[in-house]
Amino acid sequence: MLNSHNLRNKKVGILGLGKTGLSVIKAMEQAGALLTCWDDEKEKRVSLGGSNVTVKNLNNKNLLRKLDLLVVSPGIPHLYPKPHPVVRLAYELNIRIDNDIGLFFSRHIQDEYETFSNPPKIIAITGSNGKSTATALAGHVFSKVFRDVEIGGNIGKPVLELSPLRDGSVRILELSSYQIELAKNLAPNFAAFINFSSDHGQRHGGLGGYFYAKARLFLENLTEMSVVNIDTAEGLFLYQRLSSTDNKIIAITSKVDVKDYQWAISLKGCFITEWQKGRQVFSYDLRNLDSSLIILRESILVVYALARSYGMAPKSILINCLEFIPLKHRNQEVDVIEGVAFINDSKSTNVDATKHALKFYKNVHLIVGGQAKENNFDQLQEGMENVSRIYSMGEAASLIARSFQSYKLEQFMTLDKALEKAISYSREGDTILFSPACASFDQYLNFEERGDHFISLVEHHRKNLI
Repeated sequence: MLNSHNLRNKKVGILGLGKTGLSVIKAMEQAGALLTCWDDEKEKRVSLGGSNVTVKNLNNKNLLRKLDLLVVSPGIPHLYPKPHPVVRLAYELNIRIDNDIGLFFSRHIQDEYETFSNPPKIIAITGSNGKSTATALAGHVFSKVFRDVEIGGNIGKPVLELSPLRDGSVRILELSSYQIELAKNLAPNFAAFINFSSDHGQRHGGLGGYFYAKARLFLENLTEMSVVNIDTAEGLFLYQRLSSTDNKIIAITSKVDVKDYQWAISLKGCFITEWQKGRQVFSYDLRNLDSSLIILRESILVVYALARSYGMAPKSILINCLEFIPLKHRNQEVDVIEGVAFINDSKSTNVDATKHALKFYKNVHLIVGGQAKENNFDQLQEGMENVSRIYSMGEAASLIARSFQSYKLEQFMTLDKALEKAISYSREGDTILFSPACASFDQYLNFEERGDHFISLVEHHRKNLI
C-alpha cells in the first residue's frame, strides 16, 4: 500500500470508483490524505456512501481548485476521444493529475533502498496481446527462484494493494496503454514490449498515439534492461531509440534474423534460441516441455528474456514453466465432446489476437464477432487455411460477413445461436474456436462475462448428451 508522508493532509480528488479507484482510496486514507471522490455511475457513488470519504461531484471549479492532486482511473479518457469534463477542468486549473501507476512508481523512486542487501525490483510488461499470460507466467517462473514475488496492475491486484517491498522483492506488473499514458512517473527496473498491433485507436487518437502510450514506459526513464519484440515496425523503431542510449536491450523475435544483434532471443516454430554477439549460445525444443505449454510459446519467449536479464540459467527457466496453469479465456480448452474440442478465447478482442489463436488448431469452426474496434477483419484471411466454417455474431456480424463473401459463413445475433449451429456442423476431430476479434460491449459487461457464457453453453451441451 502507498504510505507517503508527503500526502498527509493533502486534498486529493479521486475520479472513478471501480476496482482501481477503491484501491486508491485505501492507499490515500493510509497516507493521511483528505479525499473527495466521484464517479458518474450512481450505483458506485451510493456504495461508497457509508464510508468516511466525501462523495461530491468534482465537476465544480470551486471544489476542484482546492485539490492538490486529482487521481484518475484508467478507464476514464483524459485526452481522446475527448477528455472527461472533470479532467478538462483540472487541466484548465493546472491541477496535478496522476493515476495509481504514477503513484506506485513515485513511491518506488522515493524509497531508500540502501539498507537492503538485495534491493527490490519492478518488472513491467506491456503490449497489445498476451500481456496477462506473460505476466502470470513470469510470476510463476520467478516465484520458483525468489521468495517474495507478486503480480499486479492490469491483472490481479491493483498496484497500490501489492505488499510493501522488502529485501529481494520482485513485483511484476502488467501495464495497459491506458495505465501508462497518464502516469507521472514510470520507473521499472526491467520492462518488456512484447508485441504491437492496431488496438484502442479511438482512445489514443490513432495508432501513433497508441504506440506512444506504450513507448513511454521505455523512453521516460532508463531501465536496467529492456526486452523489445522487433517483429513490427514499432518494435524496430523502439529498439533503435533505446540502442542510442545506455539502456541494455534484449531483442526478441519470431521473424527477424538476429545474428547482427548484440543480444537476442528468437522463436522459430517450437525452438527457442539465444544469440549473443552473433553466436548461438543456447537452443531448446519447447516440445520437450509439457505439450499444453506449446500454445504459450510466445509468452515463454518473453519470460525467458526477462529471466535471462536476471541471470537465470537458460534451461532452468524453461523447466520452471512447468505446472503453469494457463489463464481463463485465453485459448482455454473448455471440453472435448464426442471428439470435438471447444476452445474459449474470449480475451481475443482484436483481429491480431484471433490470428494468433488460429495458428494452433485444425478443422476450425470459428465463432467471431461482437463490437468491432475497427473494420479490419479482412486481415483474418491470412490465417484462415485451417478454418472450415465461420459463424459471425453480434453487432459486427454483417461487417465481418462482408470480408468473407467467398467463405462458408452464417450470421447470428447471439452466441447461443452461433454455437448451436457450429455444433450441428462439427464432427470428430474438429475444433469449435470462440475467438471474437471484437470487444464484448454490444452484449456483455466484459470479455470475462462473455467467456463464462460460452463455457456455460458448452456445459449445457454436455448435459444434454447424457
